[in-house]
Amino acid sequence: MKRLGIIVLVIVVILGAFWLGLMLNFPGASVSHYVERQVNRHEGFDLVLTPAELHWNGLYVARAELRRRDNPAAAPLFTVTDFSIPITWRLIRGLPATGVIGKGGRVDAFLPWALGGEARLSGRVDMATVPLPAVLNPIAVGGDLAVQGHFIMDAAAQAGASLPDGELRLTGQNVSVSGVKVAGVALPDTRLEAISATLETGRTVNLRQFEFRGDLQGTAQGTITPNLRDPRSSLLALRVTTVFRDTWLAQLGDLRPIVQSFLNRGRVAVSLSGTVGRPQVLPVRGAN
Repeated sequence: MKRLGIIVLVIVVILGAFWLGLMLNFPGASVSHYVERQVNRHEGFDLVLTPAELHWNGLYVARAELRRRDNPAAAPLFTVTDFSIPITWRLIRGLPATGVIGKGGRVDAFLPWALGGEARLSGRVDMATVPLPAVLNPIAVGGDLAVQGHFIMDAAAQAGASLPDGELRLTGQNVSVSGVKVAGVALPDTRLEAISATLETGRTVNLRQFEFRGDLQGTAQGTITPNLRDPRSSLLALRVTTVFRDTWLAQLGDLRPIVQSFLNRGRVAVSLSGTVGRPQVLPVRGAN
C-alpha cells in the first residue's frame, strides 16, 4: 500500500512538472492568432484577442474584442474580459467558456463540437457599464439585463453564415434610456421598471413576446432579418403599441401635440422599418 502511494505521488509530481513547463512555454500569441483567423474568415467583423495563457485550471484570455473591419481604429463593438475556458469533462462534448462584461457582469456559454448539438448562453450585465456602438451615440442605456438562450448548431450557424435556430429570453429591471431623438427633437429620459422579451432566432429573428412597463408601457412584435456581415443593414419589421405616463408626456414639449394626435383610446402604435443603422419610425393612425 505504501509503495502504491509512492507511485501515485511520483506520477502526480511528474504531471505537475509537465504542466508547469507547458504553462511557462505555452505559445499564447500563436493560439490567439489561430482562433482569430478561424473566426474572422467567416464574419464581417474582426475578433481581436490578447495572447492566451495556460493556467492550472484552464485557458485564459485577458481581453476579447469585436471590431469593425471597415474601421478598425473605431472603438470595439463589444468587449469581454477575463475570458476563460475551464478544463472539465464537458470538453468532450463541446467548448465551455465564461467571461466578464462591463463591471460585475458575467456570461457563461457552451458551444458543442458536433452538428446538431445544443449551444447554451446565460448571463447578467449592468448595461450602464457596457459601451454602446458608436452608431448609437448619443444614446445611453442603464439597468440590469439578464439573458438566457439555447440554440441548435447546424452547419450554417457553425460557419457564421446565419444565426442558429433557437430561443433567447431577455429580462431587464430598472432600465433607463436617454439621448434618443425623433425628427431631430430629443425625447425625455425614459425609465422602465421591467422589460421581458422572448425571441425565436434563425435566418429571421421573430419577436415572439416583448413587454415593457414604466414611463412607457406596452408591447412589441414583428421580425428582424439579421445581416451578420453588416449588422447595421439588418432589416426591421416591427410594430410597437404603447401608452405613456402623464409625467413623461409633459416633458415632450413641441412633440406632445403630435404624439397626442395619434392617440387612440390612450394608446399609440408605431411601425419600425428600415434598417438598424437607419430605422424609420411611422405612427399607425387608427390602430387599436
